[in-house]
Amino acid sequence: MKIISWNIRGSSEFEKRKEVHKLVGDSKPFILCLQETKLQSCDVFLCSTLWGSLPHAFSFRPSVGASGGLLTLWDTSEVEVWSTESREHVLWCRGRFVKSGEEFLLANVYAPCDDGAKQVLWASLSTQIQASGRERVCVCGDFNTVRHVDERRSVRGSQRSVDHIPFNRFIEDNNLIDLPLVSRKFTWYRGDDFSMSRLDRFLLSEEWCLTWPNCKQVAKLRGLSDHCPLVFSANEED
Repeated sequence: MKIISWNIRGSSEFEKRKEVHKLVGDSKPFILCLQETKLQSCDVFLCSTLWGSLPHAFSFRPSVGASGGLLTLWDTSEVEVWSTESREHVLWCRGRFVKSGEEFLLANVYAPCDDGAKQVLWASLSTQIQASGRERVCVCGDFNTVRHVDERRSVRGSQRSVDHIPFNRFIEDNNLIDLPLVSRKFTWYRGDDFSMSRLDRFLLSEEWCLTWPNCKQVAKLRGLSDHCPLVFSANEED
């Protein structure tokens, strides 16, 4: 089982769609979660330029002007999705993995920058997670905040923001598990070689980790986006 999460910073450009297509071809994910697509519409043709010719389906949340936008695609031979729900800053999918039959609830998240709006989002996510009971839940995407101050570096030095406090409270209140990040410490880079943060991650429920205990998330090399794609996988044989 493999899931990719990536803030693509706009997917209308041909070169970025080509980059997504290559990542999908190389990694062969079951599910692909894209954030900040900056698309106000999405169709089968556009998704095929991202996923390729193999069978797939998608769920989409449009951008607000040129801001935001979420897209979740999945391999229909590996994943069956029977319901999707689009809410502010999050795209929910409920389904099962075809071969194992294990059901799941997945959230593709692109959090706002405003601290107050983020707390509204954490509350909304908490309501949905807690209503799901003991389901296998995966919350992934760009959370636009860090968990610890050492996950953020800036040319300006120390940061005054304390948005990591309510974010950590959200994680703890919902008993979510934040796996270590493999291969690098940061997932977002400004490009000045001084400013970088770990804004992207996978958060998992205990039930998910009990079902797939051998999970890991790996940050791939950054390409045309200023975010690194994250590849989450579970070794079901080991």
